[in-house]
Amino acid sequence: MTHHHDIGAGSGTRAGSARDAARVLETLRHDAVTALGGVLSGFWSTIEEQVRLAALARHDYMVAQEERMAVLDLSQRALELATRFRAAIEAEFDLWLADRPGPPGPDGLSLMSEGQLEVHLAAQQIIELMDHQFMHPLAALGDRLDALAQRLGIEGIHANPLRPEVPVRAFMRLFHADELPAGLRTLVFNQFDKRLPGILGEVYARANATLDAAGMGPAGVAPSSRSQSPSHSAPPAGRQRGGRGAETAWVPDGGVVEHAGSDAPAGSAGPDAPAGAPLSAELLDLLAAHGPPQADPATPRYRDLVRTQLHQWRARQAHAQIPEAGADGAGGQVLGMSQLLSVARMLQGDDPAPFARALVGDDRRRLGDVIRDELMRGLRELGVDTEQTPLSPEDDDAIDLVGILFQALFDANDLLQQARDVYGRLVVPYVKVALTDDSMFNQRAHPARRLLDAVTEACDGNAGETPQDRDLLDQTGRVVDRVVEEYESDQAVFALAAAELRERLDQQRRRAEVAERRAAESIHGRERLQQARRSVDDLVASRLADRPLTAAVAFFLDRHWRHHLTQTWLRNGPDSARHLAAISVGDAMVQVDFDAAHALGSAVADELLALQEPLAECYSSCGLDAAAARDAVARLIAALAMPDTPRSVHVPQAADIDDDAPDPALRLAGGHDGLSFDPTIAARMRQLRVGQWLRLVDDNGRESAARVAWISPITQRLLIVNRRGVRRMVVSPEELAALVGAGRAVVRAVDAPFDEAMKHVWQQLNAANDAPGEVATA
Repeated sequence: MTHHHDIGAGSGTRAGSARDAARVLETLRHDAVTALGGVLSGFWSTIEEQVRLAALARHDYMVAQEERMAVLDLSQRALELATRFRAAIEAEFDLWLADRPGPPGPDGLSLMSEGQLEVHLAAQQIIELMDHQFMHPLAALGDRLDALAQRLGIEGIHANPLRPEVPVRAFMRLFHADELPAGLRTLVFNQFDKRLPGILGEVYARANATLDAAGMGPAGVAPSSRSQSPSHSAPPAGRQRGGRGAETAWVPDGGVVEHAGSDAPAGSAGPDAPAGAPLSAELLDLLAAHGPPQADPATPRYRDLVRTQLHQWRARQAHAQIPEAGADGAGGQVLGMSQLLSVARMLQGDDPAPFARALVGDDRRRLGDVIRDELMRGLRELGVDTEQTPLSPEDDDAIDLVGILFQALFDANDLLQQARDVYGRLVVPYVKVALTDDSMFNQRAHPARRLLDAVTEACDGNAGETPQDRDLLDQTGRVVDRVVEEYESDQAVFALAAAELRERLDQQRRRAEVAERRAAESIHGRERLQQARRSVDDLVASRLADRPLTAAVAFFLDRHWRHHLTQTWLRNGPDSARHLAAISVGDAMVQVDFDAAHALGSAVADELLALQEPLAECYSSCGLDAAAARDAVARLIAALAMPDTPRSVHVPQAADIDDDAPDPALRLAGGHDGLSFDPTIAARMRQLRVGQWLRLVDDNGRESAARVAWISPITQRLLIVNRRGVRRMVVSPEELAALVGAGRAVVRAVDAPFDEAMKHVWQQLNAANDAPGEVATA
C-alpha cells in the first residue's frame, strides 16, 4: 500500500536516510491505526446499554424499539465497521505519501436530509473542539511531519494524516445518517466524542516521541507554511483589546448581536449554544498570563494551572481545616478512591439540607468545607481514621472545585427556594463525577455539564407563578431525583436527564417566543397610540390657540375631530391621504366659524353643504349612529346661523398619555425622578441589537441573565426579558445607561450557566492568589 518516490535514488547515505524515514512512517501508520481503531473497541456494547437505559425512561415504545433494532444491526456489523474505519485512516497516510490531495467532498450546495445535516454539524463541532484542544501537539507534529516529508523527498504542502478531521470523517462515513433514529444519532456521536480525545492525546504524544527519537524534531526545521499562517501569527480579531477606535467602534464584551435570531445569543455561548472550544477566552487569557506549566504538550494545560491555583487558594483560607499531610501530598497514606466513592454513594441519598444551607449562606462555611465535613463524617461512621488517612490533594481539588462551582452557579443566577433544594441534591453526584472525571470542568459536551446547564435554565427566575412554570420545576425535580437514584458511574444517566429536560425547555422556549411577540406587539401598539395622540394634540391645540370659536365648533374640534384624527393616524398613517383629508375637515370648520362671525351667510351655507359627507364620516368614526350624527350637525348649524353667537378662546382637554409605569429597577438607578447617565454610555446602548445578553444585578449583588427581546422602532426602548422570556423591564437607552452607570446592569455576552460559573471560579481563585494578605470569601 506504500508508494515511495524514488526512495532508493541518490547516494548510499541519502538512500539509507530515506529507508529510515520510510520505516518511521510505517511505525507512525501502524501505531496510529492500531490506537485509533481502539475507539470502536466495545463501542457498540456501550451504545446498547445506553439505549436500554433510555428505553426505561422513554414513554414511546415504538421509538425505543426502533432504536434497539438499529443498534442491534450496528452491533452485528461491528467488525465490518471497524475494518472500514481503519482502512479510511490508512488511506489518509497513502494520500500524504503520494503527495496528492484527498478526494473532493460533496458539493456544498447539494441538498441534505435533516439527519445528514445533523451528522455533518456534529462532526464539524467535534473537529473544531479537537483542533483547539490539541493545537500545540498538532503544531509540533506538523513540523515533524514536514521534516519527515523532506527525508522522503516529497515536496509541496501536506495535510496532516493524523489531524482530528481524519478519524471524525472516517467515523461519520461508516453509516448513512438517515438509517439511525434521531435519539440514537445523538448517543452515537456523544460516545464517539467522549472516547476520541483520550486516544488522540496518546496518538499525538507517541507520534511526536517517535519522530523526535528519529531526529525529526521541530528545532532546526525551516518554518513550514503552517507556522507562517496568519492564523498563528496574530491573535483572533475577537480577542484584540483597546486601540484608538475603541470609543467610536464600541461593541459589548462578547460582541454586538447583528440580527435577531434564536434564543441563543450571537457572539456568545448562550443557553443552547453548541459545544465549541473547551476553554473560554477568559481562561485562555489567564493561561497566557501565567505561562505554560511544566507538562507534556499533549496534557491539557488547564489541569496543572487549576491545581496550582487551588493549592494557593486553599493555603490562604485562614479557616481551612485541611490536614497538612493532605495539603502537600506527603506524610503517609492517603484515602483510597474506592473508600471515598463508597461514602459518596452512601451520602447520595441522604438529606441535602447541609449543602442547601451553605448555598444560601445560612451556614457560614464554604460549600467545599461542608462537602468535606460530610465525607469525613461518613468515613468515621465506617470506622476510617480520617486523621491518619487524609484526602489526597487531587480529591481535595475536586471537592473544592465542585464547591466553588455550585456556589458560583447559585450566586450568578436568580435561583429561588425550590432551586436551592434541587442544587443541594445534585452536589454529591457531581462530587463523584469530579473525583473520577475532571474533564467536566473543560469539556462543554460533557453530559454532567449539559444537565447542570439545563437545570439552571429551568430554575433561573422561576417562581412557579404560572402552571407552565410549576410544571417545569416539577419536571426538573423528577429529573434530578432520577439522577440521584440511578447514578453510579455511567454518565449516560446525565445525558438522558439533560436531553429530557432540554426537550421541555425547548417547548417552553417556543411558548416564550410567542409571549415575547405579544408583549412587543402590545408595547408597540401603546407607543403608536401615544405617538398618534401627541401628534393630534398638537394639531388640536394649534387650531384652538388664541382663536375665539363658538362652543359647538370648539367642542367638535376638541372631541370628535380629535378622535377622528387619531383613528386615521393609526389606521392609515400620518402622511396618508385620508389623514390629510381629516385635517382639512377641522381647518374647514375653523374657516366656517370665522365666516359666520363676519356674517358671510352664503359662504357659510356653501361650506356646510360641502362638509356634510366629511362630517358624517368623522362622526361615524367616533361611534355615533346616523341620528346622533344628524343631531350633532344640527347643533353646529344652529351655532353658526347667528353672527352674534358668543365666541371665546377654548383650552384643549388635558393630554391622555398612557405611559407605562416606571420599572422598579429604574428607581435603583437614580433614586429620584431625574435620571443621571453618561451620554457616551447611552450612545453605546443605542448600538445594541435584539438578542444581546446582559447581566442584571439586584440589591444583594446577585446577578441574573437577561436578553434584549425587542427594540421599539418608534421610541428605541428595549424590552428586556429573562432566560425564560418573562419581561424584566422596558427601558430607553438613557435609562439603561443609568442602570449601567449605577452598576445594576452589565452589557456583555452571556455564556451557558456552567461556563459563566467557571469564569467566576477563575476570578475567585485569581483574586485570592493576587491578594496574599486577604482571606478570600467563597
